Amino acid sequence: METATKSPRKFPKWAKIAALSLSGLVLLLVIVWLLAGWYINTHKQQLLQKITSSVSEHIEGKFTIKDMQPAFFKSFPDVALELQEVALSDSMYKTHRRPLMQFKSVYVKFNLFSMLGGNPQINKVTLADGEMNLFTDSGGYTNSYLLKKKENSSPEKSKKEIHIGNFQLDNILFTFDQKVKNKKIQVLIKEFTGAASEKGNVMHIVAATWLHVGQLGFNLAKGGYMVDKDFKGKLRLVYDRAKGQLQLPFQQLQVGSAIMKLAATFDFKAPKPGFRIEVDAPKISYKESLSILNKNISDKLKKFNLARDISLQVSLKGAFTSPDTPLVHARWQTTGNDIQTNFGVLKNASFAGNFSNQVVPGRGKGDDNSAVTVDHLTANYLDIPIIADSIQLMNLKHPLLDFQLRSGFPVSRLNTALSQTFNFTKGSADLKVHYHGGVATHDSLGHSIMGGLKIKDAAFTYVPHNVHFSEGFIDLNFNGADLVIKNSTLSTGKSDIELHGIARQFLNVYFDDPQKATFEWFLHSDTLNLQEFKGLTQVKANKSAAQQRRKYHRVNERLALLMDKSSMKINASVNRLYYSSFAARNVKGVLEMNEDNIRLSPLTMQFADGSLEASVMMNPDSTAVPFSLNANLSGINTSKLFYGLDNLGQRTLTSKNIAGDFSGKINIKGKLNSQSDIVKESLTGVVSFKLKNGELINFGPFETIQKFVFRRRNLSHIYFEPVSNVLTIDNGKVHIPEMNIHSTAINLSLNGIYAFGPGTDIGIVVPLRNPQKVADRKARGLKPKKNKGIVLYLRARDDKDGEVKIVWDPLHKGPNGEDE
Repeated sequence: METATKSPRKFPKWAKIAALSLSGLVLLLVIVWLLAGWYINTHKQQLLQKITSSVSEHIEGKFTIKDMQPAFFKSFPDVALELQEVALSDSMYKTHRRPLMQFKSVYVKFNLFSMLGGNPQINKVTLADGEMNLFTDSGGYTNSYLLKKKENSSPEKSKKEIHIGNFQLDNILFTFDQKVKNKKIQVLIKEFTGAASEKGNVMHIVAATWLHVGQLGFNLAKGGYMVDKDFKGKLRLVYDRAKGQLQLPFQQLQVGSAIMKLAATFDFKAPKPGFRIEVDAPKISYKESLSILNKNISDKLKKFNLARDISLQVSLKGAFTSPDTPLVHARWQTTGNDIQTNFGVLKNASFAGNFSNQVVPGRGKGDDNSAVTVDHLTANYLDIPIIADSIQLMNLKHPLLDFQLRSGFPVSRLNTALSQTFNFTKGSADLKVHYHGGVATHDSLGHSIMGGLKIKDAAFTYVPHNVHFSEGFIDLNFNGADLVIKNSTLSTGKSDIELHGIARQFLNVYFDDPQKATFEWFLHSDTLNLQEFKGLTQVKANKSAAQQRRKYHRVNERLALLMDKSSMKINASVNRLYYSSFAARNVKGVLEMNEDNIRLSPLTMQFADGSLEASVMMNPDSTAVPFSLNANLSGINTSKLFYGLDNLGQRTLTSKNIAGDFSGKINIKGKLNSQSDIVKESLTGVVSFKLKNGELINFGPFETIQKFVFRRRNLSHIYFEPVSNVLTIDNGKVHIPEMNIHSTAINLSLNGIYAFGPGTDIGIVVPLRNPQKVADRKARGLKPKKNKGIVLYLRARDDKDGEVKIVWDPLHKGPNGEDE
């Protein structure tokens, strides 16, 4: 087998020539590049002097370069110089120590061929680790003149402008500070790398950018905008030399944590030099949006907060030539958001709004001419659907809030806000109000609400005192700071109430001092059963009211505070009044309630076929309800009196055993327990009375006596002559001074103690002489016998079961005597 022998592959002649030419060119470039480096090193001082003098020919001020080194390996095949400690300062630098420009390093990259041609072209300039300061001090001195060309610079040389195609800025702090105009702008240029191209007088700049804005302080008295914000993105700028205008076309950047579009225009040569900045953030948090604005504005708006992102647009327009606050206009939109306010959370809110710091043109741009406006807000507040039209927060210096609110909802929705004061189980509500006033608790602007709340077919409980209403129509009308109740009706199981009146300074429920609120109601009832309202006099909870209220929602907390602290006056008129066995007619009275006491005075009524005038004072505390009662009774049916007063808490002498006409005066003090029942042992005071046409019917103790004596007398139904006495009550025990009772069947004298609890001890002296025989002798014209005859001594005492029993007392041991 033959083996083929391959000859080496030969390159074409043209390829060899091209390769040799390219190699020679590269070698030449290397030689020239090395020669350029050698030249720079050996002629450093001459080059430094030439660069310094060249720059100084075009600008005022002192331009210095500390050192220069070739940067061989950063630029091949171009030539690069590293200028170290480059600075430009004005003539007053030794006084203020602030250079216009100062950089630790400046890298300048030249095109190698342009250097060979004698007209060096700069490919790229890199400034690193430095600062730029443009300032005007408090005396009016400024270093801005350094930015202008020298007036005596050579015209021929000035035509040779240096064009820089690429640039890079790293870690450069720019400060614009004008003390006279109270402005300060500070931006740290962390990275700004890009290229510039020119056509005519217009320069286009595109750069990868990372800026940290310390502040944009156009008026430091109001605070700075964009404080501590990072800007990142690809930045496009357009500068028109002829117009002196720098433009930032609308473009997307990352500002802080938000993505937004920005646009800006800076006019430096306009008759009134100024700027305009536009921000469009389609999705930004409320907190982040506030950080765009200055502190003066954001502090006012921090009273509110939104749970989810909003869409925000901001426009700033200001001037450079004079102290000026920029014109600020902000707009925002959101749907399904939750808003935190001083009054609670507005849930699922949708609205659009705007802010302006110049509401009235010509009146300046500041807090007193600022306004926040919200158009057509829909939300749920405490489970209540609301619609608010044209909400305006005006004059942020002294904030004035104005809005109209309307809603219709099941009244049970109010339970979220009022469950600790009112608990609704049925009914509907219709709300329509207009609020105008301050937003702070104590505000000299005042607070005014007009409109009303109508509640229909309502059933609810007044929670603090557990009072239930089965049916109600409530018409509440807001009139400025007052609340007016019109033609409202309430029904319980056994009572009906018609109510109207006014609550003066009602808005103190949320503002100022709740103790200043006063209620005056006019109440009429055909039938009123006080048993259903016992809770109104119950003792207070052991926890302080403040501790209880802190558990509630703010609305309920403020309402509970109002009910605790305010004063209330009820002018009542009741046709029929009931309480257990007590019944009265034509009741009229004035009930006054405040934080510490309940007063019912004057009080008049028809009771037990007679009349009663009284005044009552109660002082509820955490353990009991102390009270005092002063009453005048006239023409009272004694049987009905005992029945109405539940036989005074005893079962010995009841309404079935007594009759007659009772008149008297009562002045007593005592306590009610937690169930609003009288604590009998607490009663103290004085009762004076007169009983006419008295009768004792089937009185148990007399029937007991008749088993032993007086068997022929009728003790089952006794008529006795008028009786009067003054009784003293001390800790539930009635002290009875000696009292003589003359009746048709028996005469007796008694004294001692009657106790509502244990301790009854009454001495009874009964002459055995028949009173009827004495009456007969008088009827025949004969004088009664002088001697009393036989006298029987008895003692009324309670036994171990609490029943009062009459026993013999032959040794006169009681009630003044002593037991063995």
